[in-house]
Amino acid sequence: MRFFLSLSLLATATAQVAPQIICDTTVPVGDGKITIELWPKSAPHGVTRLSSLVKDGFFTDLPFFRAIPNFLIQFGISPDAAMMNKWNGAGNIEDDPHSTVPFTDGIVSYAGYGPNSRSTHLFLTLGNQPGLGKSPWEVPVGKVVKGLDVMKGIYTGYGDKVDQGRLNPQRKDAKAYLASFPRLDRFKGCKLIEGQEHQVEL
Repeated sequence: MRFFLSLSLLATATAQVAPQIICDTTVPVGDGKITIELWPKSAPHGVTRLSSLVKDGFFTDLPFFRAIPNFLIQFGISPDAAMMNKWNGAGNIEDDPHSTVPFTDGIVSYAGYGPNSRSTHLFLTLGNQPGLGKSPWEVPVGKVVKGLDVMKGIYTGYGDKVDQGRLNPQRKDAKAYLASFPRLDRFKGCKLIEGQEHQVEL
């Protein structure tokens, strides 16, 4: 009896299911949903901040304000003044260790401007981008694992024309300025699915 029980125990192991973010968007492709798998082991600081943003509702009505064909889609300026002020006050986060993961289609990373400059700005890559990943803030925090067609359907007609400074919700004209780009797509909202452990047979 004990012999067979030991074999049974040896035949199973614990596997970790990665956490995911499931987002609804305004993109008129399929169901409009994008699923992002998060990589907390290789990017713990970035994933912790991103998870906190999602839990706090930061992604509600969040516009894709910079969408450049065959390059990237950037987001991270909330139109909600109180929300934006809260997370600006939270400060920047420490850079994660350098990663050798290539910036292929659907990689998620923070945008930044120098060491330890990551805050709320992130981007999705469109296609392979070998020029990314060299700066200390450009560390993949995850990847789109479902809804790549939705991601590629995000409107890119405005390219780099949107002035990020004028989107600051503290400005009185921010809402009117954002409305002057009526075709901008956005996240409607996102939810976090925490990672879980489960038993698998060997």
